[in-house]
Amino acid sequence: MDADCPGASRLPAHPTGQKCELLVLATSCRPGVLRRAAQAKALGFVNKDASPTLLVNAIRLVAAGKRYVDASLAPDLVQAADMSLTPRELSVLALASDGATVPETASTLQLSKGTVRNYMSAIIRKTNAHNWTDAVRISHGAGWV
Repeated sequence: MDADCPGASRLPAHPTGQKCELLVLATSCRPGVLRRAAQAKALGFVNKDASPTLLVNAIRLVAAGKRYVDASLAPDLVQAADMSLTPRELSVLALASDGATVPETASTLQLSKGTVRNYMSAIIRKTNAHNWTDAVRISHGAGWV
């Protein structure tokens, strides 16, 4: 899966029950994307700038059920582990940063509008933002979305 393609912000927080190994192509400085992928049980993480040989090797390892982490993405994975936002907060943030409204976010995530607003308030607090726009700006600057 290409972590930067449209819809990647909607990676499931839990596996769907189907047996499918996940290999994520990502760019560095996107710990939020990597965190969602890790929580979706991705086994492999490859930098989009990796050589074709490295990508093929990673595909083979992941297909065999083994883990692969591109060395260039390792620092971002460590930062993702230290991130204070929950997976659900990251999902709300990703949708909103893509321009989704509160009702659209609620519908997509199957939440009430009030719950989405509560998540937005928590995100503002955790990012030390002044408002929602500031939280989105901070999150983009930190590479969370």
